Amino acid sequence: MNKKNLFLSALLFISILPFALFSSCDKDTHCYLAVHVLDESTREPIPNAKVVVYQNGGSLHSEGVTGTDGIYRCNFRAPAILSIKATLDVEFGERRGETSVRLREGEVIDANVTMSSQIY
Repeated sequence: MNKKNLFLSALLFISILPFALFSSCDKDTHCYLAVHVLDESTREPIPNAKVVVYQNGGSLHSEGVTGTDGIYRCNFRAPAILSIKATLDVEFGERRGETSVRLREGEVIDANVTMSSQIY
């Protein structure tokens, strides 16, 4: 009886082992970025601002427009240090803002870009 229990225990261990080994492969390794474009004086979100996210000297690049909530969302496959530029076209030029951010694996990073009232 003791050998039978030992055999069943070993069989159970061997059948569970693949699940334990391969379940860690499902870990989310993407990096998520939420760029909040804000007015410098009022701290209110700015919709329809063009956002460019890029890596200096690298191949990572993403661009888009903020939604009505003033947020542009994107994701990348690997951690990186990225630069962010935001512009908003106005009547006689554009408003600008810049920042940089470090992405971390499996996390959502919030980056704030404040736009000054100055027109370029």
